[in-house]
Amino acid sequence: MNIQKPKHITSSPWITLAILSGLGIVSVSAETMVLPAIPDFIVDLDISYEDSSWILAALLVTGAVMTPIAGKLSDIYGKKKVLLIIFAVYILGLLLGAMATNFFSLVTARVMQGVGISMFPIAFSIIRDKFPPEKLAIAVGIFSSTLSGGAVIGLIIGGSIVESFGWRATFLFITPIAIILFAIIAKFIHVRELEQQQLISNKASEFCCRFTHVRKDILLTENANTYASSISNDNLDSRQRLSKSIDIKGAITLSIAIISFLITLQLLEKAGSNNLTQIIIFSVAALVSLFLFVVIEKKAPFPLIDFKLLKNKIILSANIITMTVGLTTLMVVYLSLSIWLNKLESYN
Repeated sequence: MNIQKPKHITSSPWITLAILSGLGIVSVSAETMVLPAIPDFIVDLDISYEDSSWILAALLVTGAVMTPIAGKLSDIYGKKKVLLIIFAVYILGLLLGAMATNFFSLVTARVMQGVGISMFPIAFSIIRDKFPPEKLAIAVGIFSSTLSGGAVIGLIIGGSIVESFGWRATFLFITPIAIILFAIIAKFIHVRELEQQQLISNKASEFCCRFTHVRKDILLTENANTYASSISNDNLDSRQRLSKSIDIKGAITLSIAIISFLITLQLLEKAGSNNLTQIIIFSVAALVSLFLFVVIEKKAPFPLIDFKLLKNKIILSANIITMTVGLTTLMVVYLSLSIWLNKLESYN
């Protein structure tokens, strides 16, 4: 029995890397461009200094929660499809940010932009599939460097754009570039995971057809084992259905842990006797929900985060470095924003 292999449309790994690197430049530059516009947000939208911190926190919370969920969705429905959907939500967030008229609409826009942060793990996964192991480290290094490059670009031009054209221009400046990049990804990025799964399935079917009826006496054995085979197939189907489900409990506990942690950081900025009780409550909530998240993930058949992978020394060291850099960056941004807003408040 001859099975015709599906035709694969391939693209150069380096072209894929160049296109996906644009995600880092576009999204990170957009975020650093927003920072100089925060004083204008406060004045034009009548936002309090305490609430203004949520302009940054809304994006961070959404990104942290959506990252593992987006990774799971990409495994179920395909990496390119999920990447484009998330990127489309991000672009809509940019448009909504440019049209924001109050604090609620601006935070909603920032939440939609926070969804865009979950694009990066999917992009990493596509790059990993495209490159051979010996060149993967170089590719990942180039992709990671675009994040720093985007931050520098945003800081350089962000202040000038805000001063010359207003804070809405920070969103409008990036939007057409993001739309063009969306079209390029849709046209030139090709991911073959679904085709490969179909090919494996066809080969398995071919194998069964070849060996099922080799001898007539084997048919008797097959009929005798029909019940056992049906049970095995039912178990397989059940496991496949589970693999296509989202760990809702894990997502909820992770959301609570991250939100409580960020609220605690905000309260610590103005720590005192008035908010000491709130600091303790949200700190405890963060620790308890984090503990519950770990317990749930260990018991889940298909968790959002597979802790077994952390036993690998290479993965563990990479995660520690990434978390250290990420937390350091977060603290620096929060500290800089806090100092900036405090000075602005004292001037007024």
